[in-house]
Amino acid sequence: MTNPTETRLKTRIGRRSYLRAAATAGIAGAALGSIGTAAAQDDAEATSQYNVGHETEAGRAHARDIALEVHHEFEALDITTVEVTESDLDALGDHEDIRFVEENIERSLDLPDTDPDNQIQEELEAEQWKPWGIERVGALAAHERDETGCGVHVAVIDTGIDPTHEDLHANIGEGVAFVETTAESDEAWADDDGHGTHVSGTIAAVDNDFGVVGMSPSATLHPVKVLDNQGTGTDADIAAGIMHAARKGYDIANLSVGEPETTQTQTEAVKFAHEEGLLLVAATGNDGHPPVDYPADLDEVIGVSAIAKDDSLASFSNTGPEVNLTAPGTLVLSTMPGNQYGVMEGTSMATPHVTGSAALLAAHGLSNDEIRELLTASAENIGLGPDQQGSGLVNANAALEEVEKLEGKALAK
Repeated sequence: MTNPTETRLKTRIGRRSYLRAAATAGIAGAALGSIGTAAAQDDAEATSQYNVGHETEAGRAHARDIALEVHHEFEALDITTVEVTESDLDALGDHEDIRFVEENIERSLDLPDTDPDNQIQEELEAEQWKPWGIERVGALAAHERDETGCGVHVAVIDTGIDPTHEDLHANIGEGVAFVETTAESDEAWADDDGHGTHVSGTIAAVDNDFGVVGMSPSATLHPVKVLDNQGTGTDADIAAGIMHAARKGYDIANLSVGEPETTQTQTEAVKFAHEEGLLLVAATGNDGHPPVDYPADLDEVIGVSAIAKDDSLASFSNTGPEVNLTAPGTLVLSTMPGNQYGVMEGTSMATPHVTGSAALLAAHGLSNDEIRELLTASAENIGLGPDQQGSGLVNANAALEEVEKLEGKALAK
């Protein structure tokens, strides 16, 4: 196994990573695990995928009867994702028990490159690199107090995770894929893009004598692959990933995602997950101006903006009243596929700092709402406006100090 200090640094500076909506007219490819077909397809006619909400089993049956193929079936949400021909679209909603019909939007990672920055060179001198963001939000101080997120389960809803990365594999638990991987791996959820692996390193890279250290280096990472090697997945794929994390009983889900267009399907999945106790943390987006992207703008989600090393707002970070917290999002050093390490930036990279902070609190048995309250109450005011920083810069150590106070009061009673 190659020592990472001898491995070339794969520098991927400034990939402002998050999901952006795009229309999916003409989508005909089935998501992983398609349920079945209900009609013969006319190859000459264009088809599209739609998410269909229904009030009753009769409405579900109506959608299935019209469908050429059923791609997802969300029983808890009363939503079915179907593929239909254009000529059958009107008939799809022509039933008294159909609540809504919406296109199954395709989401794609937006990854513009910027010029490399030589600030990365300072990270190469140490045996184990301490990314600046991990220190800035108080995680290293928390580690010194033996706070490492042990026993916490975090879903990374993204492009997957490299299952063999030497700084991650010990912390990887059960994974699932809703899109196919092109990686040469026995795991269907293996990362063939790099985005999910980078996010995962910030959350829970192992604390050892090489590579990088994560926010919660003892937490268990659960890869939920909803994006393919092109960084693309549908709205239903993402909703399925959220539902999976909720049904498995995971503590936290990292959604380094954001897009301008809202959908009923994903919104219902988010609300269901929150009610099930899952804490959802999402990126606010990288347009450099308002509004906050969806689903970070939902009340059930912690929306995370990004700052630079000097505590200024990152130039690419979206802002708005829905921002809850901010975190480091520029020149973020983390893990990359193939036992490599690289730098990326974006609100995608800020989000796992908050997710990792939440994992440290979840180790104390707190609920999703309790964790959210503690993180916002203990955040550091760094002088930005509330639309830029929300409650402030997440501070994991300060939040844990509040937990200790609460636990001390409980023991004193």
